[in-house]
Amino acid sequence: MGWIKGLVAAIALALFSSPAIAQQQPRDPFNGQFGVIALAPPPAEAAQLAKLMGDALAALQPQRPGQEDVYIISASLWGDPVFEREATQAEEIMRTHLGAAGRSIILSAGGQGARRYPAATPDNIAAAIGQVGALADPNEDLVVLFITTHGQPDGAAVVREHNRMGATLRPAHLRDMLRAANIRNRVVIVSACFSGAFIAPLMDDNTIVMTAAAPDRSSFGCQPQNDWTFFGDAYFAQSVRANGSMIGAFDDAKRLIERWEREQNLSPPSNPQRHIGPRAAELLRRAERNAR
Repeated sequence: MGWIKGLVAAIALALFSSPAIAQQQPRDPFNGQFGVIALAPPPAEAAQLAKLMGDALAALQPQRPGQEDVYIISASLWGDPVFEREATQAEEIMRTHLGAAGRSIILSAGGQGARRYPAATPDNIAAAIGQVGALADPNEDLVVLFITTHGQPDGAAVVREHNRMGATLRPAHLRDMLRAANIRNRVVIVSACFSGAFIAPLMDDNTIVMTAAAPDRSSFGCQPQNDWTFFGDAYFAQSVRANGSMIGAFDDAKRLIERWEREQNLSPPSNPQRHIGPRAAELLRRAERNAR
């Protein structure tokens, strides 16, 4: 009966707790696998969400042989409005910047009233990665994955719809899904506390990883009423728009964040982190040139 007690505790923490309490989750009921504890939505809502996901997957265009294509997955994993705003605005900026029209998908835990995007459930995250992996050429195409949510001190990104669903996406989960989908060339951007934990499991020559914080630091600006987190604002809204390079924009954004944190006496500083794989950097620069 011990596992039942643990599962009940995990349900209560994942579905109904504040971020601070959820970060204290004592055990993993999935033994390291990417799983979810969820309540079923009402039938009409469930049908709508299923249709949204089906339509979003079907709308992804196939890659063009002999031409580098860019696919984008932008996901808000926590049901506060700031995260959906950030995911949708970041997708729009990257879609234009990288010439990815028809090859992007948004997943969202909601937060802004009527649902317009497929739910960011573990099943849908895996399905989006799987569909992109099936469409993209692993040798010539680039996949960009942006995640925005709260993070746990152990490095996991929290997946939560208020009063309905709770899960955690660990760096190893994302690494394993990308590997299983044969997505080799990728840019992974994570806006969350402690998100530097995603770098070590993902880093290789074919991967760029950019994170809002070091593995042992919180990031800032995730109040529900905001349009962006600090990192999303500094990186996408300010720096990518002004800088012709997504790689160069990271350094600009880091300086902006350091200034904002000093001005608001936020401590310790978030210290955004990055890893730049040379093969991924070559493909990213080529996509930026092709989109001009």
